Amino acid sequence: MRPVVALFVFASVLCSQAGETPVRITARIVDADLNVKPVPKHVLRIIKADGTTAVTEVSTNFDGTAGARLAPGEYRLHSKSVLEFQKKTYRWDLAFTVGAEPVAIDLSNDNAEANAVAENVTAGRITDNLSGQFKALEATVFTVWSEFGHGTGFLIDGSGLLLTNQHVIGPSRKVSVQFDAERKIAAVVLAADAAKDVAVLWADVESIEGIKVAPLATNALEPPAVEGERVFTIGSPFSQRKIMTTGIVSRIEERAIISDININSGNSGGPLFNSVGKVIGITTFAEDRGTGPGISGIVRIEEALPLIERARQERASTAKPPSRALPVEPKQRFPVDSLKAAVAAEKFDMRPYAFTQDEFDVVLLTPLVKYHLQGADEVAAAREKDKRTKKSRAAVQGTFQPLDELRNWAEYAGEYKPVIIIRARPQLREGFWSALNRGMAANYGIQAQAKLRFRADFYRMQLLCGDKEIEPIHPAKIAHVVNVQNRFVDVTDASYEGLYTYGPDAIAPSCGTVTLKIYSEKEPDKAKVKTLDRKTVQRVWEDFAAYRRVLEGS
Repeated sequence: MRPVVALFVFASVLCSQAGETPVRITARIVDADLNVKPVPKHVLRIIKADGTTAVTEVSTNFDGTAGARLAPGEYRLHSKSVLEFQKKTYRWDLAFTVGAEPVAIDLSNDNAEANAVAENVTAGRITDNLSGQFKALEATVFTVWSEFGHGTGFLIDGSGLLLTNQHVIGPSRKVSVQFDAERKIAAVVLAADAAKDVAVLWADVESIEGIKVAPLATNALEPPAVEGERVFTIGSPFSQRKIMTTGIVSRIEERAIISDININSGNSGGPLFNSVGKVIGITTFAEDRGTGPGISGIVRIEEALPLIERARQERASTAKPPSRALPVEPKQRFPVDSLKAAVAAEKFDMRPYAFTQDEFDVVLLTPLVKYHLQGADEVAAAREKDKRTKKSRAAVQGTFQPLDELRNWAEYAGEYKPVIIIRARPQLREGFWSALNRGMAANYGIQAQAKLRFRADFYRMQLLCGDKEIEPIHPAKIAHVVNVQNRFVDVTDASYEGLYTYGPDAIAPSCGTVTLKIYSEKEPDKAKVKTLDRKTVQRVWEDFAAYRRVLEGS
């Protein structure tokens, strides 16, 4: 006899409180021998029917029961995770209405999503078809780099056209796409639409083996997705690459798809795949209301089709971008012990790393400098605490370890990168007339505001090792906005600062001379030149000694 699975949901007749109807949920499963067994610890999620609000989550007790109280309205009840039973996995998802009177709802295998468990899956593991789809489709996805950050893009045809969000690119002069940890090439923007937040890139991908074209859901005879359908995206959130995130379709609008899928920084521009592995949209924004997981907005793939056609026309008159490999971040991580030693040091001399270059304040950030700046306050506080406890033999010692966090999640999430980051920040200075007016006012005992403004706007940077220019891994520009008014200062201004990332051997004594050139937007062809002194070059080189030992031992 074919096994039957049933989930019985009924509302118990209890007294309502403040307009809410009590709902009691009972989950039972029928095995192949027709034995009825309760389903314990099965998490059910209740959301508004339109998908805009997550109401609550309930978990069944050991007897298979759970309870909730809901205000009258339209809802959806669905399993948060799959239930594995007799070589199959089950998920339930249904719409129901809550009124003043109890509502009885029955779920069975006839209205459940059921999938066979793969025979080669390790016992106890729960997988479904998304696992296989991720492996098949991850080769369609690239990381997109611009001067204003990074996002995700996906290949839409074999000639090298990629889709992403326009806000990932912005007004960047340089764009590149990276397939994996070692392969990164230049790209050009063929077409962009800021209103729709879509951009089409072109890269010479012929030299990149293993890539695939993402299948687009453009069949007008069938909907790209239905409400409640399970979807997933592959993207590059934070410092990660090729990460899958899943969710469900909450609502389908004319130009967008609303979902509960989590879109983090770096996921923008990635493909949203439906349950059959076709691209139905471009992950674009996330809205966090502060009271729940929030919702995400996805531009429907149909919105990008006219722009794709325009890009194909532009490609005929555009020079093909070069296919040579661009610099990438080192795969090895910086050894943590040397970072802890730097932070714990009694004295750390910052002078070799920081200097002024005309209108810019420049800082050379090695991993040791970065983590000294982040952990110095905690270490100083820990020393003060130790002074108190060391005065008493009975005091408990060593209870506060401020550096333990340096061994936690960041090491595994990609925080410890053996790179040199050069930050060039425009200076804030008081203008001549502001200083003159303040001086005149002070003669009469009047305190006037100092009007401060940025002296320049960062445009680009060059780093030379001898006569050879070092190509940056990430040439980034960050908008810096200041808006402060008080009795002492008046600052309302915005500017760009540079944040360029270089490899660990970009500054070395073997260069002979290391030169830094900074260009401003006002004078884009006239460089502010600084030759780094030998002490600075030597200190930066020594900061990577522990990392070089790791390379020698690998």
